[in-house]
Amino acid sequence: MSGKIKIAFIKFGGMAAGGTERWLQIMAANLPKDKFDIDYYYCDAKPYIDRKDSDTCPDRLKYMQENNVNLIKFEVKGIDSKTKTYNWIESNFWDIFDETKYDLIQTAKAGPEEYPYFLLKKPIIEFVALEAGVDFERNIAYSFHPSAWQRKEWLKKGGNPYKSCVIPVPVSEKLTNENLREELDIPDDAIVAGYHQRNSDYIYSPIPLNAFSKIESENKYFIILGGSNKYREQAESLNLKNIRFIEHSGDSKLVSKFLNTLDIFAHGRYDGETYGTVFAEALMHRLPCLSHQSYAGANAHKDTMGPCGLWALNENDYVQKLRELYESKDLRDDLSKNARDFAEENYSLKQCINKSEKIYDSTKYKNKISMKERFFHLTRFMYKFYINQFLRHPKIIFNIFKRG
Repeated sequence: MSGKIKIAFIKFGGMAAGGTERWLQIMAANLPKDKFDIDYYYCDAKPYIDRKDSDTCPDRLKYMQENNVNLIKFEVKGIDSKTKTYNWIESNFWDIFDETKYDLIQTAKAGPEEYPYFLLKKPIIEFVALEAGVDFERNIAYSFHPSAWQRKEWLKKGGNPYKSCVIPVPVSEKLTNENLREELDIPDDAIVAGYHQRNSDYIYSPIPLNAFSKIESENKYFIILGGSNKYREQAESLNLKNIRFIEHSGDSKLVSKFLNTLDIFAHGRYDGETYGTVFAEALMHRLPCLSHQSYAGANAHKDTMGPCGLWALNENDYVQKLRELYESKDLRDDLSKNARDFAEENYSLKQCINKSEKIYDSTKYKNKISMKERFFHLTRFMYKFYINQFLRHPKIIFNIFKRG
């Protein structure tokens, strides 16, 4: 291999603090600089989509600058939601982006075909953040997934098993031993549960605070870092006393302090998780975990916390399990004793970077289609062809098979 591999990371709203954007940022910042040249293209997402944290996060921008990533900002006036591929409106992206400079393109997508990637000729490596579908464009060279659950759902929709693997959002060792108890006026001997979440009304779950309202006592506290303003309204309506809120931040050191404050990582999210970076971070801080099943979305977080957490099927189940965690130190210790080892084995930065490095190298220098892949593509094509024909002309297809 001669020369560095040049990769363009491209993401609408790519400097946000969400898990998908963090995956791209962490990869771009930590790939070995003696082997890779990275340009990171991003734009502000506000006010084009309804996510309060989708604009550039100062802490994530600082992280990228401190890691000497070459940042290239482009402009987009809006998104045409009427188009299947969510085309960008009035963007200067094509004025500043030169595809010929790169060996590979890295992005993160919901799954299906998306603007502007189907217009490019160079190999695209996608991080598939949601189980919304599959991009069947020929330039999709490889697909990363945040969890085995997410990849399995994607494969069911026709994803390529030979050019896909799991690389979760990596997490590092805890960055500090400090905590926020004194700042938040929480006694050292109190038992504290809580979680952190991006600012979005859509993912708000009433379950954690409803459960805490049935358990709250003098030495039990609950903290939420970030999250929808609905949590604050809920806490007020429930008349909670031992509740604390911290404004959203992408500062990794603050998140580490927050996690050091907890005895229990008690999570809730309406649409569930396709991975759950917050759980990997909690495990790296040796915290026992708790979450609930989502009937409106994904449930990969059950696997992400693995043997280090409890899984509630509904709100009543959550109340019972949260009470057990608050009241039983033995249970908390039992769940947390292997948490860090589990996190290091599955979610460490070193593991994730090493795996992605091999894929990038293989995609550039050995991007040939094997016989297995040819057979897979042929089978998928035939399947889609006959299904489509049957849907259009069921009687004709039925008669063909009837005649043998």
